[in-house]
Amino acid sequence: MPVKKQILVKNKAGEKQASFALQAGFTLVELMIAMVLGLIIIAAVINMYVGSSRSSAYTQGLQTMQENGRYGVSVLRRGLQLAGYSPAERIDPVDVAASGEDFITVRMRRPYDCNGADTASSPDVGFAVNTYAFDAASSTITCKGDQAGAPAMPIVEGVEQFRVLYGLDTDDDDTPEQFMAFNSDMPPRQIVAVRFAMLVNSGREIRNENTREEHVVLDSVNPTNDRFARSVFGSTVLFRNRL
Repeated sequence: MPVKKQILVKNKAGEKQASFALQAGFTLVELMIAMVLGLIIIAAVINMYVGSSRSSAYTQGLQTMQENGRYGVSVLRRGLQLAGYSPAERIDPVDVAASGEDFITVRMRRPYDCNGADTASSPDVGFAVNTYAFDAASSTITCKGDQAGAPAMPIVEGVEQFRVLYGLDTDDDDTPEQFMAFNSDMPPRQIVAVRFAMLVNSGREIRNENTREEHVVLDSVNPTNDRFARSVFGSTVLFRNRL
């Protein structure tokens, strides 16, 4: 409510004298309304910031997943396409005894293996024997040469599952008639192609709530219920070097 405030003013004679003027202030209701409006504005700004942060995290998670998946397919294809390369003799591209459902060992004549080690000093002199395998502990796909003490080098991150199917040529036309899960009795000479797939996640939780999903990784179905985003990446490679 308005209140009176005493002030000093000069009259016509130049003398100072006391005078009273009305001074307007804020009522309690006005202050409360101002506080409520301020809180609404602050809440709106915070909500916009949180929404923007979530959107940014979601986008970054999807980008990470796509980059890892595409890079993994590229590296695996490049490594597997070289399998069976040997100008002087015909060799089996796949070492069946050292392969399985979620790992595969391929052989080729190369000066270096996938770890960069010189094959001149490897057990199989002059040949690179590379094993691509899924490491569940680190959620990666690794590559390892056959030299003693060689480390397993991660090549794809954020992987939850990795599966390999083997393409068999049963009528000797150099074309796979069927793709089957690993079997230790598969004739190495009949393996003319492989089909691989991997389940890659976003690396962190990017969804607002748990989401139930089922991801088909070749011959395996993987149910999930969390806040991660996932996608399946894969390809088929024909061993042309064996021809």
